[in-house]
Amino acid sequence: MHLNTDRHFHVSLVIRNVTVFRSGKPIVEDVTFSASREFVLVAGPNGAGKTTLFLAVLGLLPYRGEICVGGVCDIERTRKVGYVPQAIRVETNATVWEYVYLPAKFRGVKNVEKTVEEALKTVELFELRDKPITTLSGGQLQRAAIARALAVGGEVLLLDEPLANVDPQGRVELLALLRELKRERTILMTSHELTLPTNLADKILLLNRKLIAYGPPSEVLKEEVLYKVYRYVRIAQTPTGYVCVTEDYAHPH
Repeated sequence: MHLNTDRHFHVSLVIRNVTVFRSGKPIVEDVTFSASREFVLVAGPNGAGKTTLFLAVLGLLPYRGEICVGGVCDIERTRKVGYVPQAIRVETNATVWEYVYLPAKFRGVKNVEKTVEEALKTVELFELRDKPITTLSGGQLQRAAIARALAVGGEVLLLDEPLANVDPQGRVELLALLRELKRERTILMTSHELTLPTNLADKILLLNRKLIAYGPPSEVLKEEVLYKVYRYVRIAQTPTGYVCVTEDYAHPH
């Protein structure tokens, strides 16, 4: 199947009536949404199915329905998808360059050396390319993992809780990077938190095994919507543009 190799191609993610299964049981049911060159915060309590949905996009879990990336609806779509798991595995003896280069080489990426160089420069780690990957800080490791995802074809990026193990300065740097990356690609980021700069998330997908709400923050971050998932909700708009939510997880929807 022919794939468009233009790195700036307008790639969209379309999910239609998708139910995802683990051990034969439906975990995520009848989810439909689409996203194109924007940042989507995928939120919901633990066990809501956020990671499960990502694994279905990657073709790693069985599902019913349709998942398309850039108009490609079979397993070839994964060539356009970069994934950063919550638990990042590092090869003990690898340098930063090797950590990003080897998966791209294995995937058969064209002009792989140039692609890896561009990815590392994008995340501002090119100067550290010869350092052992194990010596990086939490924030640097997340950026290296994003470079790895970009190098293998990350027109659509799936980021699973990337802020979970990052210090405050690393969070600032990572959020600034994501703000730049979303200009030319589609980014989905899972989080059990809903406290993010409102100018970063274009859409919020509220998931609790089923799609509870999907739309701009102004539509989703409302008490009457969030009470469908959370027992206790307080929302405040701060001068810095953050939406703050205090939450206590409800029972599965």
